[in-house]
Amino acid sequence: MTISPDSAHTQFTEQGFVLIKQAVPDAVVKILDDAALQLTDDRAPDLTHSSFNTNRALTHVRNAANIIPEYQLLFGCRDLMSVPYRILNESIQVLGSEMLRRAVYQQAHEPWHRDSGAFLERPYDEVNGPLHLKAQVFFTDTRPKDSGNLVLIPGSHRWSVDHKDDDYWESANDALAQGSVPDGALIIQAEPGDAVIFGNTMWHAVLPNLTQERRSAIVRFGQAWLRPYDHHCDPATAADHLSPENRLLLGYSSNEVNPVDLYKEATATHSWDAQ
Repeated sequence: MTISPDSAHTQFTEQGFVLIKQAVPDAVVKILDDAALQLTDDRAPDLTHSSFNTNRALTHVRNAANIIPEYQLLFGCRDLMSVPYRILNESIQVLGSEMLRRAVYQQAHEPWHRDSGAFLERPYDEVNGPLHLKAQVFFTDTRPKDSGNLVLIPGSHRWSVDHKDDDYWESANDALAQGSVPDGALIIQAEPGDAVIFGNTMWHAVLPNLTQERRSAIVRFGQAWLRPYDHHCDPATAADHLSPENRLLLGYSSNEVNPVDLYKEATATHSWDAQ
């Protein structure tokens, strides 16, 4: 790890993203990558709701922590987990877990967008932290040019929803398909095991991929009281391979739990605190 949780929090506040070098050990990357390949090679490629997958070059597995037992190894990586834990002020929940395979594709893989819709697109709150974070963990090397790179606009987490008009983004998307990005945008060139963490209000996109298949995992984090992306909070449906701690992290709770309690106490994940 090349950045402390406190330094990461400071960078996130200022720029809206953090790049964590070697967030996940090589051995874990290989295990997860092999598991994702086996699943998606053996089954139909569309393992997600069609509304999440409009790109024919994308194989996208949602609810991956419940489908792929090895996925929960990510939750044991302190260098990865300590950063969202700090940014979310110790109130952390996994809202969604995904695996992605992006094939060679001449067009932009994802247009410029924010995540999660208008209800989460509130101005960045330095006191309480963001509502929603995304961590993308890279399994393949995206340092070469034209590797389907993730692109961010640092500082855009503070932009108002209407900061740029539709004509601006239409023009930016036309340029994206040609491999061009707006002034001030940052092209992420990551090695296997690196992770990028950014908030849902950050403008981001994915460039065309002209080199090789790019594979990665996405973990969507949110404050502990937010509704998960992937499932209802019923422990009876929880996958058997999940530990009790990871069931809690993924949002499973008994019917007797008062939802208001999630507003009050930090999630019991202090082992991630690197301080």
